[in-house]
Amino acid sequence: MPRIKLAMAALAAFTLTLSACSTATASSDNPPGYIATDLSNIQKDPKVAALVPEHVSKDGILTVGDNIFYAPAEFYALDGKTPQGYDIDLANALAKVMGLKADIQNADFDQIIPGIGTKYEIGIAAFTVTPERLKQVDMIQYVAAGSAWTVQAGNPSNFDPSHICGRRVGVLTGTVEDDTIKAEAKKCDDNPVQLQEFSSENQVAVAVNAGQLDAMLTDSVVGAYAVKETGGELEQVGDITTYAGSGIALTKDDRQLSEAVAAALQTLIDNGDLDRIFATWGVTQGVATEATILPEK
Repeated sequence: MPRIKLAMAALAAFTLTLSACSTATASSDNPPGYIATDLSNIQKDPKVAALVPEHVSKDGILTVGDNIFYAPAEFYALDGKTPQGYDIDLANALAKVMGLKADIQNADFDQIIPGIGTKYEIGIAAFTVTPERLKQVDMIQYVAAGSAWTVQAGNPSNFDPSHICGRRVGVLTGTVEDDTIKAEAKKCDDNPVQLQEFSSENQVAVAVNAGQLDAMLTDSVVGAYAVKETGGELEQVGDITTYAGSGIALTKDDRQLSEAVAAALQTLIDNGDLDRIFATWGVTQGVATEATILPEK
């Protein structure tokens, strides 16, 4: 699951106002287009709070490193300054369970993990769990996503993910999905794939929604978000492939904090709150059912 920055202009062009529902909050006090999971039911868990190390709890703040340019995980509302997304909701929910308040700080993506344990207490930025990252930090997986095809609702062009030769397909340039399509296209000598590469996932979604493309291949969470944002004018087809997990990043030098965060995440899982958070953003598959610190010891 590639972690790519999104162009905010394209995001603004594509983002539609979500209708308020029982799992989300929206009010006139919020900026245009803002949506967030309703976390008002989440309370401090005294048992979890007791696990939080004193150096974290003393100021009542959980400092979270993030890179707020990856919808629907984290991105800014239309005012360009209010963060939203499932990673934002997750950070706030974890902090509440731990008896803290989240201070979510935007940073360059590649600077967050080096800052865990010094500048940031934890990192939540749609980090893919990889062996390389697990050498640097501990991680707790909270969702898994893969690659998925998305088409116009009803699949009017009868797009078949297993037969893409000759089809008009779109992808974000430089991603795993881009490589996947190009590999498949090598099998289509007599009927070439009509591949269009874009600089933003949202530009691809707009092209599919307008009928300019038969389908797009994206991260499954991005595709699910596009389906939700268009009110069902798009739909995913075929199976989700090449699953990979996203995890919270934690310093290896503070096992007590890692255990506190794991306990907080498990509380959200057990209470159904983690599912609610992801449902707000159209994600209903791959949500964690157990909070495990990786690598396991």
